[in-house]
Amino acid sequence: MLGNIVDRAKERYYEHERLHQQIIDAAVRLFNAKGYMATTTAEIAKEADIYEATMYKHFKSKKELFLASFQAICSELITAYKEIYRKYPDDEIGYLKGVTLFYKSYVLNDTNKSMFLVHLLSYRDDPEFEMVFRSFMERSIDAIERVVKSAKKKGKIKADLPDRVLAAIFVNQYFTVLALRDFIDPKDITDEAICNLTWAIMKIEE
Repeated sequence: MLGNIVDRAKERYYEHERLHQQIIDAAVRLFNAKGYMATTTAEIAKEADIYEATMYKHFKSKKELFLASFQAICSELITAYKEIYRKYPDDEIGYLKGVTLFYKSYVLNDTNKSMFLVHLLSYRDDPEFEMVFRSFMERSIDAIERVVKSAKKKGKIKADLPDRVLAAIFVNQYFTVLALRDFIDPKDITDEAICNLTWAIMKIEE
């Protein structure tokens, strides 16, 4: 009897999580295609193939869903950064290269998700959006700053710019790749081209 109750509870939980992700995936597609202001909750529900009332059981408002979509993407990015760090725990340049190539792959291969930082940036006049965007960017810069500081001590980075400036420039390479994607033939956005850009700024010699 207890086993059946537990099994049903698990099924309800998994179904809830499946629908939750289904709604976020639909929202990301529509927010990317139409923008936050022009997208309606009714359209998101239709895209997710659910009733709008069902959507509101998961998210109280369009803003909450927009922020949840952003947080889901942030989680993906942070997970990727951690996986790269595990590969290069003592190799700062290997880590920076891994993140650089991840930026390239993510931007070129997942248009909907990779554009979300740009969408959030566009609505920074909203204090809540501004806070979330700034928090994520500062966390990213903090992480890279630690790597830059360590690499400088070992003589691997020769640039004279302050550590935090270099870290901020590095993190913003993400937006550089976005711009390249829109105006440059993808076949010309090679691993070498992307890395050379960063390496030139940081004065890295491998």
